Amino acid sequence: MDKIQDVKGLGGMLNGFRELVKDDKKIVFIGSPGFCTPFALFLSYPVREKEMAFLPGLHMDKARRIKATEYGMELADATDAEADVVVILGGMAMPKIGVKPEEMKEFLGKMRYKKLIGVCFMSIFEKAGWCSVLPFDFVMNVMLEGEISR
Repeated sequence: MDKIQDVKGLGGMLNGFRELVKDDKKIVFIGSPGFCTPFALFLSYPVREKEMAFLPGLHMDKARRIKATEYGMELADATDAEADVVVILGGMAMPKIGVKPEEMKEFLGKMRYKKLIGVCFMSIFEKAGWCSVLPFDFVMNVMLEGEISR
């Protein structure tokens, strides 16, 4: 994949994501329950006027709408999984989750969407071989650094 933009910090991540989906109406996030859920809610905030949903793993029947509330973005009632954009979150590619890229490709074949975006940290999609199997239109890869001090 060819780099088209640098992303710096959380603000850069949000602004970059907003730009990628600016012309789309409905976004469906696919991620591992628990680990990816907060990232779907985080990414949904700058585009909160759009219709959005979260699928926990490969469970299309468990899709939940994402809505803006006074507490921020939250999961809400059941909805369908059809979308303009499908966003696969990096937790799906982590070894302990157990989803292989071929399984995700087969699952995506059951969905209707126009654009496929991957959002991950520390190059997990590349390291797990997902970029060579899935037809991503874009991959946002964020590198994390930090420290704990006393």
